[in-house]
Amino acid sequence: MNDRKKHVLQTAKQLFTEKGFQSTSIQDILDEASISKGTFYNYFSSKNECLMAILRDAYHLSYLRRNELAIGKDLTNPQLLSDQIQIRLMMNREQNLLPLFETIVHSPDDELRQFVKQMHFRELAWIAKRLVNIYGEEVKPYSYDCASLFFGCVQHSLHIWKGSTTEHLDTKQLVDYVMQRMEAIVPDVVKKNAHFLPQDLVERILAHAEFHPMTQEVLVGELRDFIGQLPADENTGKLYAQFLFEEMTSESPRMYLLESVVRSFRQAYEGTDLQHRTIELSAAIWLFIDKTDG
Repeated sequence: MNDRKKHVLQTAKQLFTEKGFQSTSIQDILDEASISKGTFYNYFSSKNECLMAILRDAYHLSYLRRNELAIGKDLTNPQLLSDQIQIRLMMNREQNLLPLFETIVHSPDDELRQFVKQMHFRELAWIAKRLVNIYGEEVKPYSYDCASLFFGCVQHSLHIWKGSTTEHLDTKQLVDYVMQRMEAIVPDVVKKNAHFLPQDLVERILAHAEFHPMTQEVLVGELRDFIGQLPADENTGKLYAQFLFEEMTSESPRMYLLESVVRSFRQAYEGTDLQHRTIELSAAIWLFIDKTDG
């Protein structure tokens, strides 16, 4: 993502937050960002797409930070999951994204509502996988039921708090509290063979959770294009990109090497014009790792 596109997104996010999404016109964004209509439509086909890009970028970054936090850590530790959930909540608060999500939830626009539903499904799928990491394979048949309970407790508690008081909420305390309750809930669900979500619904959730295809071929092509656009004198970052490309072209990519290098690849381009592009690529590689490790 170049600097101008980043500026347009930041301007749009500020206007959407201050004026409301519905009350902000594309002309408002053009005027505030000092760009032409042609420039805007070169980046986004609509105001909806602009909003979805804002939320997608935030998702990618929180997803990366969650995975990077877990490198070398014990995935069975409940506190690690609590800390990973906290990353997403902190980012939503720091970037003031909650008003945007609320706008979409109450929007009559089906495209936007489907997009947010997709994000919720991906969060549910991620939590379900992490609960299996913590509580073992015996939880797998119940993982989406338990993830739904976990996700619902956190989200509804946030909603109740926000609607009842202006006091600051310590989200870490909330997530830790819910995580502690799960220590009693999950074993009980397994013991009583308590299913709620039918298998066909879980399969639909998984089908809708994908943002884009994370096949090996797609990633190889994306990395090849990225390397081809780098200047000839590019050094450290290019080495990381080439390593990822070569590993992804192998018949059996080594996941532990991808995990260790993808963070260095992303960090090499922080603060540059390629920062957001490397975030997108890094998130795609992590999605491939997650899908492959299954």
